[in-house]
Amino acid sequence: MNRLRKGSATRCLHHRLYRLAVGVLCCLSVALFPVPVQAMDGEAALYSGVSWHAGGSLRMRYEWKQGFALGKPNAIDSQDYLLSQLRVHMQVKRGDRWSLYVEGQDARVLNGFLQNSINDRKTPNIFSDYFDLHQGYLDLHWGDAAASWLRLGRQKFNLGAQRLVASLEWVNTARVWDAARWHQQIGDHDRAFDLFASKLVPVRPRAFNTHAPSGNRMFDSQFHGIYFTDQASLPHTRTELYYLLRRNHRVGDRVHTLGARFDYRAAHWRADLEAVAQSGRYAFLQQQAYALHVGAGWQPGGGVDVGVAYNYGSGDRNSADGKHQTFDNLYPLNHAYYGYMDLFSLQNIHNVEAVLKWQWAGAKLRLVYEDFWLAQSVTDAWYNAGGGVVRRATQAVSSHVGREIDVTLAHHYQPWHLATLIGYSHFFAGAYIRQTGSSRDMNFFFLQSKYTY
Repeated sequence: MNRLRKGSATRCLHHRLYRLAVGVLCCLSVALFPVPVQAMDGEAALYSGVSWHAGGSLRMRYEWKQGFALGKPNAIDSQDYLLSQLRVHMQVKRGDRWSLYVEGQDARVLNGFLQNSINDRKTPNIFSDYFDLHQGYLDLHWGDAAASWLRLGRQKFNLGAQRLVASLEWVNTARVWDAARWHQQIGDHDRAFDLFASKLVPVRPRAFNTHAPSGNRMFDSQFHGIYFTDQASLPHTRTELYYLLRRNHRVGDRVHTLGARFDYRAAHWRADLEAVAQSGRYAFLQQQAYALHVGAGWQPGGGVDVGVAYNYGSGDRNSADGKHQTFDNLYPLNHAYYGYMDLFSLQNIHNVEAVLKWQWAGAKLRLVYEDFWLAQSVTDAWYNAGGGVVRRATQAVSSHVGREIDVTLAHHYQPWHLATLIGYSHFFAGAYIRQTGSSRDMNFFFLQSKYTY
């Protein structure tokens, strides 16, 4: 028996070293063998007035996580895995009147994920999508082609600062919607609106991605909205006003989101403000929720950028009053805003952030400090980046969940169409974690390369 355990441990160590080695080789191979390549993403004529281009990308990312189990039964405390994402695309267009874009994607977890083959069949899925249609849409233009267009088909949304709506490219499978989107610029093209009707596409790893019920309230929802941008009314300021509707009648959701965002930039200074209110119904309860972001930044020169921000997402004050006051974070890019460890979303939270960036010769160093408190520590829960409940208190406890430090270094090797990203994060457990169960600090390391052709 001891011999079997020793052999199993040895194989586990070998697999871990193998995955790390592959990740390192993916990042360094082009640097070690600098052979310039010609990108395929050039246009070629099919016949008069019609042209096409093709291209794609290959992304590999090794991740190691430690301490993420947080004392949950049967949860694995330490894990590592290698993610692969291959994309190929082709676009055919006729002048500036119409174009057809098709993109395939193959996303996988190499050498298994948590020794769990079930993950390859779970729907929706953020890790695996065996070769499938990722995007496929038709663009129709009229008048001034850049000012008026209609997009029909499977596509991506990235609205405003992406705090509420984003394609979430960090995730191995990313997000796409089946949608109709109309974009219309107004006047001198300094004002525009986007009107869309859509439904998020659940990823089915071993089947074609369809809209059969997935059991996930966000993926099974319809999502519609109008997004207005104005760069003329206020000097040095981009103003955004929007209305969004997420509807899922099966679970009693009809969430109305009304928001405004102001982004000011002048000389070396910038500031932004985003305020959001929600009404309607959530799980057949009255939805009354709010969110706020306030940020400021300074660029003194030399590639240095310093920023600070405060973020708030409301929480539920009383679970028995017929109201749901937890902010509905919709489809956000939480990874970029509330820590690279993906432990938090804009739900039931107070967050302060300080960011230092330094950019030079194709490289960018990013240092981030994050601090987190729950808005309602007893009557609501701690939610992760995907909106799932991490932990819920059963008695009066501290609201301070903890602090996170993120360090990332990105580099672009332009002649070889290669980008690398390496990062380390550490989470310092706060009083809330210590008072609600097993607690320990957490660590996260990743190494990523992306080759574009």
